[in-house]
Amino acid sequence: MIKKKCFMLLLIIIGGVFIRDTEVQAQSLPRLSGMFIRTDLVASPEDAQTQRRQPWGKTQYQSISANLAQANMSILIPQISVSYIDAQRQIFYYPTRRFQATDKSSVTERSQLSYALQSAKDNNIDVYLPLQLSESSWFQALYDHFESPESQAFLKQSASFSIQVADEMIQLYGASYASQIKGFYLPFEVDNANLYEGQALERWIKYYLQPVTAHLRDLLPEGRILTSPLLYTNLVQPSRNDVAKWNSLWRSVFDQTEVDTLMPQDGAGWESSSADQLGTWYRSMSDMIAVSNSDRKLQGRSANVELWNNPESYSMSGSKSMDMTRLMKNMEVVDPYVKQHISFSAHSLMPMSETFLAGQTNNEAYYRAYIESQQLGYIPQKIVTKPAVNYTIANHNNIVFNITRTGEETGYAVYRTMEGKRIKIKDVYAEKGKVTTSFTDNQVLPGADVTYEIMAFDAFGNRSAPYTSTLTLPPTIADGISDYKINSPSINMRALSTGLPVETLTFADQSEGFSYEGDRVVATRLTQHRAYVSWTEKRDDYTVQQQIYTDAQGFAHLRLDLGKAENIQAIGMSFLQDRNASIRIPASIQYEVDGHIYATAKQPSLAQIDFTQPVIGDNTYQAGENWYWGFPSAKTQGKVIDIKIKLEYNSYLFMRELIVL
Repeated sequence: MIKKKCFMLLLIIIGGVFIRDTEVQAQSLPRLSGMFIRTDLVASPEDAQTQRRQPWGKTQYQSISANLAQANMSILIPQISVSYIDAQRQIFYYPTRRFQATDKSSVTERSQLSYALQSAKDNNIDVYLPLQLSESSWFQALYDHFESPESQAFLKQSASFSIQVADEMIQLYGASYASQIKGFYLPFEVDNANLYEGQALERWIKYYLQPVTAHLRDLLPEGRILTSPLLYTNLVQPSRNDVAKWNSLWRSVFDQTEVDTLMPQDGAGWESSSADQLGTWYRSMSDMIAVSNSDRKLQGRSANVELWNNPESYSMSGSKSMDMTRLMKNMEVVDPYVKQHISFSAHSLMPMSETFLAGQTNNEAYYRAYIESQQLGYIPQKIVTKPAVNYTIANHNNIVFNITRTGEETGYAVYRTMEGKRIKIKDVYAEKGKVTTSFTDNQVLPGADVTYEIMAFDAFGNRSAPYTSTLTLPPTIADGISDYKINSPSINMRALSTGLPVETLTFADQSEGFSYEGDRVVATRLTQHRAYVSWTEKRDDYTVQQQIYTDAQGFAHLRLDLGKAENIQAIGMSFLQDRNASIRIPASIQYEVDGHIYATAKQPSLAQIDFTQPVIGDNTYQAGENWYWGFPSAKTQGKVIDIKIKLEYNSYLFMRELIVL
């Protein structure tokens, strides 16, 4: 350490040497070669009107491309050219000629690819043209393993549509932007779970990849064809079989198609992986690609297959940016094996006004931190000022913290110690321009002795000394927390609220309670539940996780023991589903109380329905919260509740609340 300090002083004295050695040092950190732009995140006039924000225009794209160039990034990938809703409705992000009858886009939406290409040309940035995306239909077909005639027809129709879109984009932009267009991006996402069953892989290759990539190769013989599959490590080391299946899948793709660039997403990403597991996956993929290139040589084909990385630098919960320490740590693990790092997405790192749809709080600070780290070649250690904090207790056991900004921090890490167990509650992000940031902890047991630590952090990942406080809460009724029963005499309710990791990850967000209107039970906001905390970081904090398993019939199980026989009027569970259909609700729920089956809705109920009656509804695959209710055939008592969850697809399951009335 002393030698290093002396060396740095010498470099400062000898100016020219300092510059050259700084450049050498900068190579010690991996760098981003470019970024994605998710077009439909930035272009929706409806969302812009709701949020009082503006869809992106020419100026915003110019700003993004200029900042990419300033950060020595040279690649921009607009992720989608067309949002395919159905055969009669599409949203085009370029001015279509061939599909005018089905184009439902606005003038601004139709300009997005033109803006991206022109800004790239003005800033000497390469572009990979995206194909169309029909996200909901794609995942439905993928999770079906392309077994049904409908799923196979979808693949064939998607191939035909993709080819026509590629033709139209080249006709429209090929001449003006020939120097920028370096290839194509295939936006359909596969993962390391759903192409191993039956003939799923063969059908995907035969019906989609072969015709599409052969056509793309004819359009741009020297262009690269990129794909960015989802790689879920599940935060465990992969087995030899996991790695072998994954590599065998992609060898088949490289042998039989013109795909030549594998770029796993989440590969150094926020939610589903960490540096501990990534090396095994990427090292094995690198070896597989070397073998694939040898095979292609024997076939008389171009041996130019490459492994890239798509490090997602944002959180799935609110799209907050990853600090430089963690991002670089993850990228360093895979850097020896990859040619490029293309991060999803620009909306999490590039500075932009919050008047635009994709503007994220503190982007500018994270962008500056990235630039500085790259210039230095390491993550600098900086002093972060301890935050100023005060708190109040609302409703007996909701602790409301008000945190005052004291420096350049981008947020605050909040920890709680209760009954000797210290856990991280969440990261609270400071909003740009706001002096005070508020956070409420709703999870504390009545009568508990609890200690809090709150540390400010900056965009590099440096932390301040902690603010600490210890307090004792009065003995009263608590809000819903993991496996804790609420007894509320006013509405005769008992609730058990919990996060439920059935597949890979899950979170509980906001509890729903109930009240009576006469003899009817109606939904109303009663309790506040734990805000999102990634269970992937603190899996042990979810106390019911050990009770979850999946049987041979595909049912996930959960058992609750009430401790003694109790009157039970109804059991309800709610699940969240995202708009992309990658987070799915269950196909059905089955409740048993002491072995007796309750009458259960086969599909989710509708909001504000009469919960005293059995209900049915449509599984519409739309974003929102969906409740499943079970009712006894007659008044009943019971002690042990068994819940069987039937999954329609092998996908994520986000449980929001479990209520026992």
